[in-house]
Amino acid sequence: MNPRTHNVLGRERTCRASIRILRLLLLCLVLAAGRAGAAEPAERLQQIRDRLRQEAGAYQPPGGDADLPLVPVTVLPGDSHRRLAVELAGTREAEALLLRIEPQLATGQRIFVPRALLRPQLSDPRSEPLRLDAAHRTLWSLVSALPGTQSAGTAATVRNVQRLNHIVEPSRLPKGATLLVPRGLLAKATAGGPVLAVDRRYRVENIRGLDRRPTADEFPAALRGQLQRRGVWQDQFKPRRVDLVVVHTTEHRGAPLDNVARYMNRNRLANYLVGRDGAVYEIVPEEYRAFGCGDSLWEGRYEVDHEAINVELLADTAPGEHQGDILAAQYAGLSRLLDDLSARHPLLHSGRVVTHRMVAFSYAYGTRSRKGDPYTFDWAAAGLPDNSVVIDQDVLLGRAKLCTDQRYSDRVTEGQTAAARFQSAL
Repeated sequence: MNPRTHNVLGRERTCRASIRILRLLLLCLVLAAGRAGAAEPAERLQQIRDRLRQEAGAYQPPGGDADLPLVPVTVLPGDSHRRLAVELAGTREAEALLLRIEPQLATGQRIFVPRALLRPQLSDPRSEPLRLDAAHRTLWSLVSALPGTQSAGTAATVRNVQRLNHIVEPSRLPKGATLLVPRGLLAKATAGGPVLAVDRRYRVENIRGLDRRPTADEFPAALRGQLQRRGVWQDQFKPRRVDLVVVHTTEHRGAPLDNVARYMNRNRLANYLVGRDGAVYEIVPEEYRAFGCGDSLWEGRYEVDHEAINVELLADTAPGEHQGDILAAQYAGLSRLLDDLSARHPLLHSGRVVTHRMVAFSYAYGTRSRKGDPYTFDWAAAGLPDNSVVIDQDVLLGRAKLCTDQRYSDRVTEGQTAAARFQSAL
């Protein structure tokens, strides 16, 4: 074999070897891609859990960030996804979401629950320290004495306090141990505060039909069928207590206060009206519901007026000829009114104040953004955390859809968008 022939054969062998190596590499890439595709759902879930942990990492129980949408809770012995859904959120519909966030539960494990899912008594971002003492030597004795315990049941509330304080074995609590309890479980002080001056010249006299307990004929037939199929129809008729304030703007196009107030009186549209000078006018007595929200949904309850106090601010905030701002005097008047309401209704706190656009819902289309008022609202000026950024529970659990029509983009809240993204990621 001459040297030329030897070189040609050598190059051919090298070429064939290179081709075999390339084929092997290609096969490895295909197999790796297949494995990555198969693992993608698990990886996405892990990314979601990592993001939840990262966002909740800044949680500070003694005060913390009032706007934080996620709360860490500890899994107790015997906890299941169903039990956590019922006791923490008060609804079985939250079970599917908890399953997707943490498919496996282990005693002592911390999971991160959107604050919007928590019961009203637990969702208060403010906490008070309570100490075991001679009068209350055990966790059970301490918690069962709290006024906000009754609506959820003593045993469930004790477990919820354990979960929030990360106590797996309450029998091992040392004497004098201090617990942090959401203010929603505590009695509100009513003595010693200033008395709110309320003008009652526009007060409704005819309160017939304004009971806070809903009746079946208030639900459209199509909606009734949907709720029955989901197994939550009877939940709509549980006794309702005031645990929400819904803030509206009148969008009255420059009409004087007297005209607006008389219109609200005739149609029984609000419990309170706040004038441009901050004066507070009573329309429908707060023991009764006003027809302020109309078709609405909040935390799985339709016809939100049955548990909400509706407050109207005399202002034109919608874009157009009469557009204006809510005045500083009105924010001050609203703040005084909220303090007064919170002193008399144990479930009300700063986290239970929402706007009309947040609760408005189309029964026909199943979407948010039926209303946009108030189109502008300065939460800080009202002395409130920005509750519009907190995850919308109903969008998160699939009860409501995000409005994607660009004509109504100014009615979509950040909390609705965040919930829709979270829902699609899961």
